[in-house]
Amino acid sequence: MDNATMGDLVMAGFQKLGFIQYAGIEGVEFGPGRNVVAIAPRAEHLNHNGDLHAAVLFGLAETAAMGASISGIVDLMGETFIVARDGRIEYLARAKGAAGPFLATSEVSAETLEKVRAEIAARVAIELKVPVSIADSTGKVVAAAAFTAVIRPKRA
Repeated sequence: MDNATMGDLVMAGFQKLGFIQYAGIEGVEFGPGRNVVAIAPRAEHLNHNGDLHAAVLFGLAETAAMGASISGIVDLMGETFIVARDGRIEYLARAKGAAGPFLATSEVSAETLEKVRAEIAARVAIELKVPVSIADSTGKVVAAAAFTAVIRPKRA
């Protein structure tokens, strides 16, 4: 199966996840080393200032990061267990609801993906740092985040 077809399958599965549907997060781009997701703010996403709520921004960032962490290993998912261990976010500017939609972009290098694949083949647990940038519709960065994805062999 080629990367485009595999990416389409992952995106279709992603859209079925309960949190994704609840939050209204949409997949924009998914490919080896890169994941971009978006959210168009709804009233329930906003805080008392009319900004995207901090928890919504965090959830959007985590979604982007975990997608990027699996982006180069989709064909190996049956052999691995993946979970977020931790996450950190820095709110850099107001995420004004009217400035949406917001895009969360997460990327890991080809070298990192190659190392992850080698560690999976060797059945070694990995902790992968995954950065995320969130921007509004004008391209203004409103938050920067980083998550640790734990990738380990599935237990027998």
